[in-house]
Amino acid sequence: MVYLQRPFLRYYNMRLFKYLLISALMLVAAACGHHEPDGGKTRTDGDVKRAILVYAVNNSSLAYDFKDDYNEMLTALSAVDNSDCRLLVYYTESDSECGIYEAVKSKGKGNAAAKQGEYEFVKRKSYRRDVPSTHPDRIADVIDYALTLFPNAAYDLIFWGHGMSWRPDFSDHQLNSPLKPKGYGGEYNPTGSQLDWTSISELANAVPDHKFQTIWFDCCYMTGIEVVYQFRNKCSTFVGYPTEVWQDGMQYDEVLPYLLRDTPDVVGGAMAFYTHYASDQEPVTVAVIDMSKIEPLADAARVSVKSGDLRPSESELLNYSRSRNWPFYDFRQFFSLTASLNGDDAAAAKVENVVTDAVVYSAAFGTNFNMRPWDVSLISGLSTHYYKATDSKEEKYYRTLDWYKRVYE
Repeated sequence: MVYLQRPFLRYYNMRLFKYLLISALMLVAAACGHHEPDGGKTRTDGDVKRAILVYAVNNSSLAYDFKDDYNEMLTALSAVDNSDCRLLVYYTESDSECGIYEAVKSKGKGNAAAKQGEYEFVKRKSYRRDVPSTHPDRIADVIDYALTLFPNAAYDLIFWGHGMSWRPDFSDHQLNSPLKPKGYGGEYNPTGSQLDWTSISELANAVPDHKFQTIWFDCCYMTGIEVVYQFRNKCSTFVGYPTEVWQDGMQYDEVLPYLLRDTPDVVGGAMAFYTHYASDQEPVTVAVIDMSKIEPLADAARVSVKSGDLRPSESELLNYSRSRNWPFYDFRQFFSLTASLNGDDAAAAKVENVVTDAVVYSAAFGTNFNMRPWDVSLISGLSTHYYKATDSKEEKYYRTLDWYKRVYE
């Protein structure tokens, strides 16, 4: 996201002991097995059809924006009021603790901030802050736990925070290490002056295969093909932004109602996201990708780069980044031009076709994040790195990614 630029008993009678123990276990199971999101109507966790997990790295320069999103999420649930769906959010609540929270209807008792019938977040599990939220072990633990809560539900996952596409962080995930702003996360360490990030390969490894229907990156630059391909076995649909996104990020009160349905409308949610910014004349991009069409993308890209040694001039390529120091070029343009320059027009046409199949929805405003007009007809919604086979640390890391191995080796 763009910041300012736009978290026993003991009895002597054994029969009585067994009876009481069994009764107690049944009560515990019942307490852990249901909520009362319908104002008193009991529903078991097994009845839940859909669940969304938002993994937020909010102990960052975006902390204030998370507070807004937190309230937007509750507003969305009140508008949808779908008792078959659940929303789980992991976030940092203080300097010492993080937690997974579930949005439930308040009973309006005691000093609860929410009135009866309104939604509020209730903690399901606490985590200490001795491990960063960007540590792959923490990410994996949170996801694994969330998946156990509603065993019959279809799950979606939203990653919330800063993003820098595939670019590596070289992090050791120690809280006091000097780190560089790359990958996913951007969490403050205890000094408040250094950041921790997760590399894309670490992040993908922390997500189990085939457990999520949709993964949505509410972060900058995450529809790079290198990121998408690293997540090819993690979800059926991938949503993200090829450019930056303003620090407000997704409007959860407007988008979540499309996702919190028995049959979610992911494209509708992406359209709502785009429309919010575009109607205010603000730069915005978004893309929805069918992950079943990823291997044809890789096939076409491989044929393109193997067609010859010629590559397009960087000056003629559409750059999704505001900076030329770390450009992200349009996937379709780069690989189709590469094939054309090497005389393989069939390969160039193949690139065009596979992008059309894979990117089921893409939208971009008429100006980029430098506030300059750009040709939106060239925007596919997918970016790519211009690989140059140097010995820089970035290129060395690039050669470890699944996309490189699939296309360039």
